[in-house]
Parts: sequence; structure tokens; C-alpha cells
Amino acid sequence: MGRLYYPTGLDTIENVEGYRPGGYHPVHLGDVLDGRYRVLHKLGAGGFSTTWLARDAVSKTYRALKILKAEETALSTELHILQKLAAIQSDQVGNTHIRYLIDHFSIQGPNGRHKCLVTEVVGPSIKSLYNDPEHEYNAGARRLRANIAHKISMQIVQAVDFLHSHQMCHGDLTLPNVLLKIKSIDAWTEAEVYDRFGEPSTQKLVTASGTTPDHSAPRYVVEPARRLDAKYLTEGALLVDFGQAFSFDEPPQAKEIGIPVMYCAPETIFESKYTPASEIWSLACALFEVRAGNPPFSSLMGGNDEIVMQMVQMMGRLPDRWWRVWDKRSVWFQENGKPLANDSFMAVEVPMQEAIEEIGCYDQDAAMFGTEVSLLEPKDMKVPSDEAENMRDLLEGMLRWEPDDRMFVTQVLQHHWFSGYDCTHGSTQPETLGTGSR
Repeated sequence: MGRLYYPTGLDTIENVEGYRPGGYHPVHLGDVLDGRYRVLHKLGAGGFSTTWLARDAVSKTYRALKILKAEETALSTELHILQKLAAIQSDQVGNTHIRYLIDHFSIQGPNGRHKCLVTEVVGPSIKSLYNDPEHEYNAGARRLRANIAHKISMQIVQAVDFLHSHQMCHGDLTLPNVLLKIKSIDAWTEAEVYDRFGEPSTQKLVTASGTTPDHSAPRYVVEPARRLDAKYLTEGALLVDFGQAFSFDEPPQAKEIGIPVMYCAPETIFESKYTPASEIWSLACALFEVRAGNPPFSSLMGGNDEIVMQMVQMMGRLPDRWWRVWDKRSVWFQENGKPLANDSFMAVEVPMQEAIEEIGCYDQDAAMFGTEVSLLEPKDMKVPSDEAENMRDLLEGMLRWEPDDRMFVTQVLQHHWFSGYDCTHGSTQPETLGTGSR
């Protein structure tokens, strides 16, 4: 299918080629949806939806409206999952770290029927705090202060514990899906909204032939709102985006697994399986990234082989069933899993202890900017030795090759890295390690 629209040159908006039948719903500032939600600004966009800041004329509150593509509306199970979770009566603290549905409705538009999910307005993702595309610095150059990182990590684990205790997996446990809560903005005037989120920046949309778009597309595209000043953020986190979530007894088919490869467990990569134990692996990757500012495994080109190579660098030789079928093993490793001699530039041993000791080694002055510096670890701050040992023990228990050998989420929750850390003062206190079930 040929190009429909002239490129906008904007990196932070949705792919405008998605404005066609089955794609995005065209939205303009000032639109009133479902007779009550007036669109004020854009909060973000992805491959499957756009999200807007709106004022609810009924409740007099600000809401986030996630509008799914028409083709995704037919396939998405997110509404069902969120309704299922909302029906659970639970006093588990993890229940408070999941962003729940407030309302939902459907829109019939020129590109089809779209599901719209209404939720509370929240702040930036942890990932976006660490990686700002408008500034040039490397991953790992900034990260949350240690005490805040521990709080956020605990809340992520509590959210996963809540899900797993009710036989549910999130399915896409990544830092882009962990968002900071904000203080209430409902008392703000619209002028204050625009002062603090920034005035909407728009760009006219033009078809590839140079004509004005038809009703399938908006007249203009809107850039996302700017990040709120840190004084409006809290130290609370919410797990969001349940589009990949599933019940334990209904695991996803291979083609339905959507988690990025850098968070994938080895059985997901080699066997196209994603289970509660696979989510423990993803959780470990997320916890490391919260504390370090960069993930334990990453790939410039997004390829599986580069990720597997880094796993072997950290953990040694893969189990035989995966080692035998991994065609690229001989590029980097001997048959015993050790890096090839005289090939240290390509592959080296990087045990977990060393990876933790490197936290703080890549800080950059260029990354220390903006009001959120108040939330960030001072430059060149390393992980204290006692915490590093606890962190190593925790992550090695979660990142085990065999799924059945990995820790359960209840064990993670009770691990000394959490229970022994005073999140207020940043010191460790003696506690005992507990056990539990996944």
C-alpha cells in the first residue's frame, strides 16, 4: 500500500500512515467525546492507540482517554482484563499500584469503531525519565535516587504479586509501562493546564498528493504534552497497559507475545513461551533497570542473538536444548560457553556482580538537567557493597535458565534487598528472607 500522507518529521507522534480504515480515530483539540470528555491536549501515542488529556464535564475531573485503533478494538482484550481485575475484592497493597479503568465507551468514526478507555492522568514512565530523545546521553547516564528506586521497585513487585496471586500475568512487564503517579490536578484551570503541560503544538497534515486529508485523518497532528515539573510528581508508581495480559490457564500463542526481546526470558526467545516464570525474568530485568538506569540486556538492532549473547556473557552456557539450536553460538563462544580466545571485543564474561558494580560508571553531566534532577541519583554514585550483594542474590535467583528454578514473586517481595532497605534514609537493616509461591 502506498504512502497516504506527507511525512511530518516529528518523532514523538503516531505514525500518520495509521490514519486509514482500521487505523487511528482522527481527534482534534476541543472535540467532545461520549458527550462529556472535552479534549485539551495529547498525552502520547503508540502503535495501537493515541492517548489524550480531557476534562470530564460530569465529574469535573481531568482524565486520560486511550483511543484504540479500529483494528485493535476488534482484537484487544484489555477492557476485559481491566474489568476482571476491577471485580477482584482485595486489600493487597499491590492493588493500589495498578491503573484501573474509570469508564469506557466506543466511537464510530470514519476509520471504523474504536474502543476508548478512560483512566486517571498520570506522569511520565520510568523509561522516559531515563531516556529523553531530545537530549543526547547514553542509557545508564541517569537514574532515580536509591531510596526512590527501592520504593518504585517494591511497588512494581507488589503489583505483580497482586496479579500472580489472582492467576494473571501482565504480559508486557517493561519500564515504559511503569508510570509515576502525580498529585491531583483536578482543581487546575485550563489556563494552568496549558501553563504546566505546555501549549499544544500542532502541525498541518498534508496528503502525499498535496491535498487536504479526507475525514480519515485529522486536519493537523498534535505533539504530546511536555513533562510535568517534578514538584507535581510523587514517588508512587502504577503498572499500566494491560493489552498483553492473560490468565495463567490461557497463555498466549507465539504470535501473541508482544514483550520486547530485551525483557524476554530464554524460553520466550527459543520456545515462544511466556508463563508466570517468564514474567519473573522480565521483572528482574525491570528491577535492574530501575536501579541502574539501563537494562541488563540490550540490542542496538533489536535482534535476539545479541540479547542471547549478553545472557551467556552474564550467566554462562545455555542449557543443551537451547545451546544446540542457537546457530550464532560459535560466533562468540567456545562450546563450554566461554568467550572465544582473542575475541574479547566481541564477547566477554560479565557476571551479575560486575554489572552491578558498573552502575554509576556511565553518568554524564549532560543527563543532569530539568526539574527531575531532584529525583535523580547524584552523578557517579555507586551501589554500596552491602546493597550490591543483596541485589546480586536477588537477581541471580530470578534470572535462572530453567523457569522452574526461578524465585516466586512472593519470595522476591520478601527478599532482603527490599525488606532490609530503609527507603527513607537509604540504609540497610537486618531482616530475614521469606518464601512463598509464584
